[in-house]
Amino acid sequence: MIGSLRQKIELLTSIRTPDNGGGAIIAWVTDAVHWASVERLTSTRDFVGDRSNRLKRLAATIRHDDSITLGQRIRFENEDYEVVSIESGDDRGRRLVLICEEAVGS
Repeated sequence: MIGSLRQKIELLTSIRTPDNGGGAIIAWVTDAVHWASVERLTSTRDFVGDRSNRLKRLAATIRHDDSITLGQRIRFENEDYEVVSIESGDDRGRRLVLICEEAVGS
């Protein structure tokens, strides 16, 4: 297992800062760094209005970490991806597979 975790990913968490207009500014900051085995998946389509965009997808296998939640992001090769699914990577609970889609917007 250790030999296959050769790529570095950053786990990002959002920080909301209230603005003067009643909304918030969202910033993504590095929460942790993990070694992973990253596999690119088939892209998916995202429809915005009448436009169809293709979103990059990937699966990142890491050592088990209970602190990871849906909606967090990972940064891999200077691109951000949103964690959309967290799956067990093995029967012993030692690994997690994070299914991620390209983050669009802030």
